[in-house]
Amino acid sequence: MATNGVSGRLHDCYASTDPRTNKDLVKTLSDKNVLMLEANEVEEVAKLCKGTDGRIGTKTRALDVRDAVAVKDFVHEVVSDFGGIDVLIFNAARPPQWLPLSEGSPELWWESVEIGIRGSYNFSRYVLPVMQKQKSGTIILVGSMGAHGNAGYSSYTTAKLGILRLAEIIHAENFKEYNIKAFCDASEGRFEPGSYIIRGAEGEEKSVAIAMEHFGHITEWDKPEMGAGMMTVLCSGRLDFLSGRFIDSGLKVETYLQQKQEILEQDLFRVRLNAGSDGLIPTLKY
Repeated sequence: MATNGVSGRLHDCYASTDPRTNKDLVKTLSDKNVLMLEANEVEEVAKLCKGTDGRIGTKTRALDVRDAVAVKDFVHEVVSDFGGIDVLIFNAARPPQWLPLSEGSPELWWESVEIGIRGSYNFSRYVLPVMQKQKSGTIILVGSMGAHGNAGYSSYTTAKLGILRLAEIIHAENFKEYNIKAFCDASEGRFEPGSYIIRGAEGEEKSVAIAMEHFGHITEWDKPEMGAGMMTVLCSGRLDFLSGRFIDSGLKVETYLQQKQEILEQDLFRVRLNAGSDGLIPTLKY
């Protein structure tokens, strides 16, 4: 099950293989790391997937990820049709306004936070009981390096940091007892002029100008295959020791494997409170 975020561009669809079972999979990932808004766009992606392998079963739905009832109903339909859910990838998001907290639209600020955090919660809330019953599952919440910013796009930072902590909570509550893994995976997308603007919204013109200044000089972006490739590996079980942690798709899988002992001993790739002589709080105990 994959959720996606906000634009009007169709997503790439290509084949991959689950290294645990050697079965064919189909991965979809936006070329802009943003969302499909229209139901017909979602259906088009399903057609692309079926074109890759006619045996693939698909189920699509255009819904508001903030609507808990709609999410619950969709999850129940998926379980009824396919018998279970092995993987949840949550990628829905709303681009932030690039403005100080004292400026901008209160409505857009909250919308950005709500889609990220409430959407992640809603899908996790109703998928987790399914995975708990199965005694297995993988949840990937798509985050961002923006979670670690501290000025200029506060709604995005708040949302992505919340998602990171949510992945850690899911891990702490489910890993030992139910063999459910949870990751916060950062795959930085591609910025294009005009993709961040909602005309007429308070502060939007200034926000776009700031975003253009920030992104305009960048000529190379992470390719969508990087994020999709990392997610395939996360689902394979090779990086289960990173469950509950922040993943950067820009790093090589081999790098994580080589640093496994260091990551576990130093409790790396997590957000914690520096409590001075009392250490870092909380520690992640497997």
